[in-house]
Amino acid sequence: MGFRDRLLLALLALALLLVGLQMGLGYLSFYNSLERDFRGDLEKYALLVAGALDMEGAEPILEPSKLPSTNELQGRFRLLKGTESILEGGGAFPQDNPSWRTERRELGQGYLLEVALNQNEHNRALAEYLRTGWLTMGLASLLAVIFAFLLRGYLLRPLRHLEQATLSLAEERFPQPLPKTSRDEIGNLIESFNRMVYKIRKAIEREKTFTRYASHELRTPVATLRATLEAVQGGALPLEQLVPVLERNLERIERTLNGLLALARGPGEFRSLEMREFLQSILQSLPPNQRAGIQVEAQPGQVWAPPEALEAALRNLLENAFLHGKPPVLLRFEASPPLLIIRDQGPGVPEEVLHRLGTPFYRVTPKQNGLGLGLALAKQVAEAAGGTLALRNHPAGGLEVRLGLREGSP
Repeated sequence: MGFRDRLLLALLALALLLVGLQMGLGYLSFYNSLERDFRGDLEKYALLVAGALDMEGAEPILEPSKLPSTNELQGRFRLLKGTESILEGGGAFPQDNPSWRTERRELGQGYLLEVALNQNEHNRALAEYLRTGWLTMGLASLLAVIFAFLLRGYLLRPLRHLEQATLSLAEERFPQPLPKTSRDEIGNLIESFNRMVYKIRKAIEREKTFTRYASHELRTPVATLRATLEAVQGGALPLEQLVPVLERNLERIERTLNGLLALARGPGEFRSLEMREFLQSILQSLPPNQRAGIQVEAQPGQVWAPPEALEAALRNLLENAFLHGKPPVLLRFEASPPLLIIRDQGPGVPEEVLHRLGTPFYRVTPKQNGLGLGLALAKQVAEAAGGTLALRNHPAGGLEVRLGLREGSP
């Protein structure tokens, strides 16, 4: 039996249990109410008959004017002395008749008053209640079945969407984020699934990016090495000229692989960082000539970011500022909202290529030094931390990089 069927049976059992419980409690309440009323009528009838008897004389005398009217209470009574019936009223007194209920009352002087009331109306009311109750229970059960089917569909709808999205993910077809329609456990499950899909997609994209860029960027140094080796083997190039070519191209391959691995690994573990202390620790590790060319303006504040990746991104941004711009380099941190600003005093970049900065391996000019991975790493860190990376040519000159981060809590 599948989960859907078990859920349906559970809903039906719960609905029928509630209907049956309601009917049972209603019957008990109605029965007790009738019993109280009937016992009250029986006691009232006994008091009225006892009040109509004159017990002062030698013989008891019944005063008919004091008897209850037949419209008020319909009953029978008899006055006994010992086993002998002295007076009777209302008709023959019932003996062991289940349709009648009796009560006895001692009157003194050896007299015993017995009264009886017919409980057919009482039983008929209970029977009518049961008939109505069974009819109501049948209708309620039918409504419960319909409601259970509808409720099952409503409860399982997000799970069906989650099932379809999981199948798509298993076939490497990334589904669109599922809507979170509630704040309960199912809503939390959907939110966790959406985060998982996002992370898996990013991991696969990083893997594809690594493969694509590695094949693109490594092709040139490998081709250079092959051509140089063929020239040496053919005698067109002296052997001693092979070593510098090997060193240059192996260094380029190593730097390319290190940059790609930094992108492929992702940002790493997130922590709360006190930015003023974090920036000071990075500055202390820089060479003295670079440290002297950096102007720091840092407000105290906390950010939520991966320390290693943020440090690597910041180092790359500072290196770019010194490599492509001019000192002094402004390094400013604004706490609310958290914003890291790096600005150099260089010529800036053409406006038409600003939007391409941050693309891996993109360089403004082919002869420009560097791999074009520094801004790409900074952009990845900003996006992973839920922030942004924005670049602009500052009106006063130089390129300004604005790295938006999250406040210091998960």
